[in-house]
Amino acid sequence: MAYSYFVARRLLQSRSHNRFVSFLTFFAITGLAIGTMALLITVSILNGFQKKISENVSSFTSNIEIQGFERVPLPDYFSTLKTISAQPNVKSVSPFISHEAMIRVHRVRKAAASSTDGILLKGIMPEYDNSSLRNEIKYGHYQLSNVGSMSPLLIGAKLARRLDIQVGDTVFIFGIEGLPSPLNPPKVLSFVVTGIYETGMSDYDDIYGYTNLKSAAYLFDMPANSVSGYDVMVHDLSQVSLTADLLQKVLGYPYYPRTMYQMYRNLFAWIELQKKPIPIVIALIIIVATFNVIGTLLMIVLEKMNAVGTLKTLGATRGAITRIFLTQGAFIGALGTFIGSALAYLLLEIQKRYDIIRIPGDVYFMNTVPVSIHGSDFLLIGGIAFTLSLLASYLPARAASGFDPLESVRFY
Repeated sequence: MAYSYFVARRLLQSRSHNRFVSFLTFFAITGLAIGTMALLITVSILNGFQKKISENVSSFTSNIEIQGFERVPLPDYFSTLKTISAQPNVKSVSPFISHEAMIRVHRVRKAAASSTDGILLKGIMPEYDNSSLRNEIKYGHYQLSNVGSMSPLLIGAKLARRLDIQVGDTVFIFGIEGLPSPLNPPKVLSFVVTGIYETGMSDYDDIYGYTNLKSAAYLFDMPANSVSGYDVMVHDLSQVSLTADLLQKVLGYPYYPRTMYQMYRNLFAWIELQKKPIPIVIALIIIVATFNVIGTLLMIVLEKMNAVGTLKTLGATRGAITRIFLTQGAFIGALGTFIGSALAYLLLEIQKRYDIIRIPGDVYFMNTVPVSIHGSDFLLIGGIAFTLSLLASYLPARAASGFDPLESVRFY
């Protein structure tokens, strides 16, 4: 072992530090740990938001949604289904019919604030359904086959609570096209609620209702074998834009494919906007912590000036003295980075497993704060924190190596 590292270790283990210097050392380590922890937690939460929103949006809707220009019905969906499925990167296709409608509860309970509300009714084919709807059923069952003479209906938990609807209740849905009048009466169809789903995304739980394709076609007067559009899932999400462009070329007018990033542009832009400035702001905490390292090492240098003079008298070079105090700075940086990373990982795991921190679902598309732990983030941020601490140690280390031996020995 080089004697410079041996001396550095003995200085770190020395109990002759005065209490003020010991406090500064503790403060420097704590400041660096807090800065590292804050930055890791922030980045992990932002990554979690991006991952969770992408998963929720893509699993509950689609990676690509194909509709007609100005929402014109798309004919001959059987052959179109085959054409879309044959394209590269297309994983699955689900035809659908969707339209705004009014829902009215057959039996009004006292708890219900209203018996009528708006709904976006979506008719799908269960055998082609590529969403996660069947996994989100909270009450009842994923049943889209008719119950006797009545059509089935799956509704969101938020809408069910507002209208006080339970599984098995009968509701009426009015298919509205244009302004209702004696010459344009709305079509009415009775539905039985077979299931209530809850995704945690308020925008969906509040307005979407699902039934089978045949019931939606009848309610909205769709032409035979026509649909409103197609939900497309892809194998490689990074190629989703290229796949949408390819589908546009293959299908042509009036088909209009849009990716999930286009449909929810504001949402994903918000995430990217949050990710850009926050790491920079939080990184300032680490920079401030490195100044604590400089101040702490300068105090240690002043306290150990007598020892530095003795070492120089015994023949220690400037490089050796520099390495001694660089080693002390590296110790402070390594310990602070390790403690901060360990605390960040512990807190993130607690949130990931137990969902302690909850947020309003109608604002954030989820009910709890999501986290996504990446080992690369820990390595990158920990490496930056340690490197900054090491660089901050260089100034006091060079100052110590430049002391005059005679003056150093006489200094107390």
